[in-house]
Amino acid sequence: MSPSTSRPTTVTAAFWILIVGLILDLITTIVLITTGIALAGGAVEVEVDGASFGGGVMIATGVILIVILLIELLVLRKMRAGRNWARIVITVLEVLGILSLLGGVSTLGIIAAIISVVVIVLLWVRQSNDYFRASA
Repeated sequence: MSPSTSRPTTVTAAFWILIVGLILDLITTIVLITTGIALAGGAVEVEVDGASFGGGVMIATGVILIVILLIELLVLRKMRAGRNWARIVITVLEVLGILSLLGGVSTLGIIAAIISVVVIVLLWVRQSNDYFRASA
């Protein structure tokens, strides 16, 4: 990227919207892990959609989610730095999130889908395209 090419507001806004989402995902993951720790001490299980989960499964899932969140953070940082591959990865993940609504619609799902559309638009408007092209 040349020194004269500055990051457009569209890319910065998309980055911070996605960071807020990452923080919310991290909070959810911490709750999952702490719940798992609390359940691991006893024979209690949590039932979700007909499937039972013990504390160990919840802890393991939380640890895997933390690894995924760290990878997402790396991809976000690369996107912010102008890497087009990272923009494409984020776009694919956001589209998959929108498509997940096909499994069932909820108010939070609709809000998440709207946010995903906003992020996709921000990443693909002319200013963003110019930035990613110049960064190549």
